[in-house]
Amino acid sequence: MIQYIIIILLSLLFLLLIVYRFYHREHYQSSPCPKDSYCAYNVQNEQCECVSQKDDARLQFPNSRDCCPQKCHLRSKAECMSSNSNPNPNPNPNSNPKFYCNLGGVCKEFSAASHDGQIMANICGIDQITNQYIMPYASKEECAASADPCGKYNDQKSERISDRNGCLSNTNCGICYNENSDGKCVSGTPLGPNDPSTYYFCKPGDRKSNGSLKGVYMYGKEFT
Repeated sequence: MIQYIIIILLSLLFLLLIVYRFYHREHYQSSPCPKDSYCAYNVQNEQCECVSQKDDARLQFPNSRDCCPQKCHLRSKAECMSSNSNPNPNPNPNSNPKFYCNLGGVCKEFSAASHDGQIMANICGIDQITNQYIMPYASKEECAASADPCGKYNDQKSERISDRNGCLSNTNCGICYNENSDGKCVSGTPLGPNDPSTYYFCKPGDRKSNGSLKGVYMYGKEFT
């Protein structure tokens, strides 16, 4: 009787071992990290990040920091663009074409990132209010001409309002709030933003009855 119990226990242990090895192989050995992960500088967050490409558009998508053995998040801007971070960089990244980003109403110059001998599809980040890409400009003059003067009241990294009183005291500006009640200072009049195609989601008015600012456009000192 004892022998049969021992045989049954050993059989169960053997079965558990098979199940464990199968689970380990399926869930741990197959890495979720893309094969071609490398370090790239995020101009909006001013941080070195682990990224990869997903298609021929050459946009850079963020990965887990563990996907890059170079520990991108610990690198400076110069180190991020060096040969230690990118396996196939331009040996002289400063020779890459320049592009300009309007971040918080300030035009900043950056060198285009390259990978595998190709210039990446560089963007300036994501507008946290509209959830759209902040597109770059080829020249500083073009960037300056398109800059919203009311952008100086926004945070340069997040594009969210940072100086509410300054924005509402300026008769050429107003605050547009999105569906998450995140606000951005934009050029406008009492009737609404000057660019209604981009800021279509906010309408002139006061707070909602429940106190929410969702979809509200504020203008004028009475809101300061």
